[in-house]
Amino acid sequence: MQISGKRYREADRTYDRAASIQNMMIGKANSALGKTAVIEGAGDLYAKHFALLADQLHNPAKAFSVIEQARGRVMTDLLLSGVRISPESEATEDEISRLRLKLMTAQSDRQVEKLRDAIFLAEQRRLITPEVSILKAKVHNVVTLPAVQRDLAPAEAILEYVIDDPASYCLVITHNSARIVRLKGRAAISAEVTGFLKEVKAKRPGQTEARRLYADLIEPVSEAGEKHSLIVVRDGPLYLIPFDALVDNSNRYVLDSRTVTYAPSSTSFLLLRASRQENAVPQGLLAVGGVPYDRSGLKTASLVRGYGDAGLGNLPDSEAEARFAAAALPSPANTLLIGENATESAVKKALNHRVIHLAVHAIASELYPERAAVVLLSDAARGEDGLLQASEIVQLRLDADLVVLSACDTAIGPVQGQEGIANLSKAFLLAGARTVISTLWSVDDDSVFFLMKQFYRELAQGSSASDALAAAKRTMLKRFGESKLVPYYWAGFTAEGFVPRPVAD
Repeated sequence: MQISGKRYREADRTYDRAASIQNMMIGKANSALGKTAVIEGAGDLYAKHFALLADQLHNPAKAFSVIEQARGRVMTDLLLSGVRISPESEATEDEISRLRLKLMTAQSDRQVEKLRDAIFLAEQRRLITPEVSILKAKVHNVVTLPAVQRDLAPAEAILEYVIDDPASYCLVITHNSARIVRLKGRAAISAEVTGFLKEVKAKRPGQTEARRLYADLIEPVSEAGEKHSLIVVRDGPLYLIPFDALVDNSNRYVLDSRTVTYAPSSTSFLLLRASRQENAVPQGLLAVGGVPYDRSGLKTASLVRGYGDAGLGNLPDSEAEARFAAAALPSPANTLLIGENATESAVKKALNHRVIHLAVHAIASELYPERAAVVLLSDAARGEDGLLQASEIVQLRLDADLVVLSACDTAIGPVQGQEGIANLSKAFLLAGARTVISTLWSVDDDSVFFLMKQFYRELAQGSSASDALAAAKRTMLKRFGESKLVPYYWAGFTAEGFVPRPVAD
């Protein structure tokens, strides 16, 4: 009513009052799941307020503050305040693991049905258990736009997207400027994302679709062509696409001249950069690979969890990949968990390393994001079923500079409003990893091995994770040729989290 009557400042004040109520509700939620639920329900409020500030009041600073009140909120609160794991949550996870172990050895349909019901009830209880309590005052203070700008190097730009109808937006932030670019609406962008992914997953070039997305998402942002490092804060369908595989008018990938890193929000980007410090954990690397997935229990586990026949075959190159990573970053503190040693309990015990490399299978669930899991070996004696789920990962206390999820579909999951996407990558970030390398689709074992070898060679020379990943992709394209190596084989790997300031700055 106020907007249709062109009473824009009055509408702005109304949105402010509504946001204050929502902020109080988010603050009162004492768990990550609780905060996410409130944020997801209020997503439209923040997007519409942002649109008012962009289109009518032309106020990038306040638009930034509005969207950052919710975006990546759980991550921001954890970075600011730390976490406490509730005993109730730990007990629930232990119970679920014990029930799954029993299910693997069930002897009758009646037993299977009874155990499935018990697992379902335990999982429902988990949804209302405060799994991660956030030790923070109820007031949430967003960092200011000038603070983010001061921290950006001249070669960097943040592209923060708000996807909505009838229009979408990109808030473009550089060291000395900030502006909002108006883009196509959600419906049009979503259709283009779907078309692009259809081509890529069919192992076709998808050049036409990649050019359309570039024209809609990057071309209107002139700053994106001037900066080497792009920090992308995604929204909605944009979580599903690799920006470095988009194609400009000269038929060149974004990858050719720029490095793309993803961040949950501009605030969390700044906090992750500020939190970088010398770790108390060893310098070494934990590498896991060569898991014997042909053991019958693993297939049974995937079937009873409702993922369908996951077809967990062995990964032929995964052992060599893990050994190469350890050799590339030599240290007496390195730990290798290969073959029969790659149990869930052994991995949990060995997580106190600077770099964690998991060359394993992973499974994802769009309906139940907390069920997404890294698949390891079970260890009945210690009550571990072999499925290291997202709900367990967020309870780990990591102090890792880098987690590499060299597995399928680790960056996909349902989008939960302005809070972002629920997936394994986010779970590791919430657990304390500063950077996570993960995948947007099922990956090819041979191409992954080549990419990871190049990645660790770059990492060993001192490159950041984002720069090392971009360099490894460029090496692949140079070696095999852009016309032959379609994006399916290289573009699925993404880097999210910490971005070091460029050395030149």
